[in-house]
Amino acid sequence: MEEQTTIYRLKWLGIAFLMIFPFLFLGGFHVVGPFSARMIVAYGLLAYTIWRGSTDYLPTRGIQMYYVYIIVYVLINLLNLTAFNAAFFKELIAVHLVCCIATFAFPRLFKSDVSIQSAWIVMAFGFVLDAVVTMMQYNNSPAGWAIGMYINPIDLEGTAEARSYFDSASDFRKSILAGIMGRAVGNGYFIATMLPVMTYFIWDKLKLRSLWTFAMFALAGICIYYIQQRMALAVAVAYLFSLILLKKTSPTTKICASAAAFIVLAFSLDYIQGLDTSQMGRLASTEDELRSSTLTVLGDFLSDPAKVLLGYNQIDSAEDKTLFLILGHNTFTDALRLGGIFLLLTFVVLFFYLCRTLIEIVLFSRREEDFRTMGLAAGCLCFLLYSQTHSTGVQSGSIMFWVLYMLTLQSHRIKYEAIEAKEDEGEAPEETTEDTI
Repeated sequence: MEEQTTIYRLKWLGIAFLMIFPFLFLGGFHVVGPFSARMIVAYGLLAYTIWRGSTDYLPTRGIQMYYVYIIVYVLINLLNLTAFNAAFFKELIAVHLVCCIATFAFPRLFKSDVSIQSAWIVMAFGFVLDAVVTMMQYNNSPAGWAIGMYINPIDLEGTAEARSYFDSASDFRKSILAGIMGRAVGNGYFIATMLPVMTYFIWDKLKLRSLWTFAMFALAGICIYYIQQRMALAVAVAYLFSLILLKKTSPTTKICASAAAFIVLAFSLDYIQGLDTSQMGRLASTEDELRSSTLTVLGDFLSDPAKVLLGYNQIDSAEDKTLFLILGHNTFTDALRLGGIFLLLTFVVLFFYLCRTLIEIVLFSRREEDFRTMGLAAGCLCFLLYSQTHSTGVQSGSIMFWVLYMLTLQSHRIKYEAIEAKEDEGEAPEETTEDTI
């Protein structure tokens, strides 16, 4: 009877994951009245976890610092009067508070290895779907554009603009393929962040799982080549190098094969499709007028004591938008813009704790051969690396990061509790990270 109850619960848990995850990742622009689908799901999760009661879970220092960061963010924007702007209030409840709910609810929802693996399966489906839709859009398939717009209609104007470029010879078409993420930048974020999560089987001895790993590297390489996101390429290459540094037993051959699948297959597409191999688009260009002016704009910003003290979180005029676009393309300068020097210092501490915890989990998981957790943690680190050159980051609120981060902590927690159980049975305990439980 108890076994049947467990199976029944796992069945409904799987159905719940299929419903919750897509809305958390992609529901920000599906609106139901004044609320987005993401907000409805998130606040529903909050009500559910409160109803189910509390647990013995204590947030890590990184999560605690995120709460402190939000408090400082609100206080400073109250002082500079930005908090009375409707756009600020909308961002607070639709972005940051949703992220806070994820950090509160996920430890109460993901308590077993089965639940973590169910979440991974849903993310794997999303990764493959995004890759397929991206390739369809690259070939100007009406179905590809229709699927992308239906799942995430964030940038309909950009999508229409993208389609118009397929009638010309412009390389710009390669930099606006959004997949199911709404924008090419979001697509690059998703592919680069999820690549380590999808390829943790690289450490597995089963050949079938190795084939999955090679296929994921190939898909990532193809899509990064198509969408022309340079930082996505840089992060993916950094991940490949980190695999070499973290090699265990003898996966070197697999790593080399994965690199070949990623690079050779992706960059041989020109031959396959009969295109000019010299046209590498944005991937071959280091010129960027927007980012090259960062130091100049930052210098002007620092010369204004009021902005340094309280930030300048406004996007009303064309000048404000320029400031947002330039300083926003780095997670630290964006924190400075959002709330001045005090918010920046708070964010530096937050960023430090997040990186330290994730690196410790990667090393611990490698030692304990907990490769799924290592892949989740590596995905979070890839996101943090990506945010050094783009506007989406922890400082602006990213549900994708906090979902992965909480899954990482919970997966690690499950492994640690298993080690503790062995210790209770008389086996020697293993070291664990300082900031995990």
